[in-house]
Amino acid sequence: MVISFAGLTQLFADHHKKEKSNLKLPTSWKEYLSMKRKQKAFGVWSYTGKTTDIWEGIPEGLEYSHTHTTQMSADGSKILNSHVMKTNDGTILSTGSGMETWDAKRKKIFSSNSGFDGGKLYTGPSELIGISESAEKWKYTETISGKTYEVITTRKSEDPNKRSQTNVRVKDPDNASTITFTRKPRKKKTEK
Repeated sequence: MVISFAGLTQLFADHHKKEKSNLKLPTSWKEYLSMKRKQKAFGVWSYTGKTTDIWEGIPEGLEYSHTHTTQMSADGSKILNSHVMKTNDGTILSTGSGMETWDAKRKKIFSSNSGFDGGKLYTGPSELIGISESAEKWKYTETISGKTYEVITTRKSEDPNKRSQTNVRVKDPDNASTITFTRKPRKKKTEK
């Protein structure tokens, strides 16, 4: 039996190229919002699982729940994101927020994020690498406790109620994790 690794490598390269070619940089804020709406990205998302060592300020191997909220700002010029990661006993592992907006001069989407991981302040800008109707890719640079590192984050819409997020350390591609968020149903407003 002969296995052609060259053919297999080419197959992976073609798949990666095809995935990458679907992603593009939007030419306006309106186009970006249209893609986000088609992804059905807005809402409250949750995940339960075990922490990995992808983030500097969060220890590996803890059972936790992660709630992530994505919503439009009141004036429509920004997308606001926030998250809380808690252990089963209620200890907050991470909390933070950020916003995505259009830089008219550079004609690109940028995001800024900050919060606390394990009680330590983290900050980080992100730059959109590309987006499609079902996926988006960002380059995130985090600084925490004097250490700076880069992470490539890929988000994919699996279906209207599921979104996966894969984080990969740029300088250590083996350090990667994927989690799948499930949309939380909207709470019905009760009339008084």
